[in-house]
Amino acid sequence: MVFQFGNTLAEIHAEATRTYYTQTHYRHHCSCLGCQNFRQWTKYCPTEIQQQFHDFGIDDMNQIIDVIPFGTKMEDYRKHDGMLYGGFYQVSGEVIHSGNNADWKLADNFAIFIPEYLSPTLPDFPKPVLQIEICAYLPWMLAASMEKYIH
Repeated sequence: MVFQFGNTLAEIHAEATRTYYTQTHYRHHCSCLGCQNFRQWTKYCPTEIQQQFHDFGIDDMNQIIDVIPFGTKMEDYRKHDGMLYGGFYQVSGEVIHSGNNADWKLADNFAIFIPEYLSPTLPDFPKPVLQIEICAYLPWMLAASMEKYIH
């Protein structure tokens, strides 16, 4: 299926992606508080974001390859209702038309984009591989203190 990221078009093979993740049972398992917070957020992730990733072949938002909780200033946390996260998912697919913009805003504080580079892929991931990065402000969902990340 073809998806439009800004003015970039990408063909994503959802069934090949879904089959890989189903067969490997891949989940991100970092134990830091920032990653634990991301996993907690995925339980309450807005339906429109979950649906879009489902359309890509990702049925569990914890199938993220890498998630990066960035430190966020308190005034930015308040402004965006969350702390800044980056990270990326891998899907089977390829860019079929490259434009000068590859961004797609899925919600007020959640955007995805296709980078110009590709991080190392998961073993035996179906080719071709496309990387989808996230840039999101996510609320702190844990009872544990967020002082390490919000300053």
